[in-house]
Amino acid sequence: MMSTLVIYFSQTGTTRAAAEKIAEVKEADLIEISPEKPYKMSYWKTVVTSLKEIVTKARPELAMEIPDIQKYDRILIGCPIWCGVVPNVVLTLLDALDLNGKHVAVFTTSGATQPMKLAVKLKKLYPEVKWHRPLNANGVTEEEIRNWM
Repeated sequence: MMSTLVIYFSQTGTTRAAAEKIAEVKEADLIEISPEKPYKMSYWKTVVTSLKEIVTKARPELAMEIPDIQKYDRILIGCPIWCGVVPNVVLTLLDALDLNGKHVAVFTTSGATQPMKLAVKLKKLYPEVKWHRPLNANGVTEEEIRNWM
């Protein structure tokens, strides 16, 4: 049986709820991405901050240990979609992980952007990863989670 790790970043709790549900269904371990400077701000301030990070290619500092992912075959990464992309704090963690040859998929909680756009960008950034079909986790059912990856 494949061992699975769910890693997620959540600002408002929406992604956390999806991550917990996915971890439960997949019998996976769960790790939250904790930024050094929390994004506890209004929607528009988050947009402005996110745009700045995208333009400057910033990698916000993490307030967590980098997890040892060697024992996991499958990594599921959950996040909101900010300005059409993965929040840069998620990229900070991905840069620090050795995902070479790992089976990885992303799940998102966005009303506007479809996760496939994100998956395509991530595949370009991390070509050594075995990327799988992304999941829109908004209102996702147990059956959809089971059938995913």
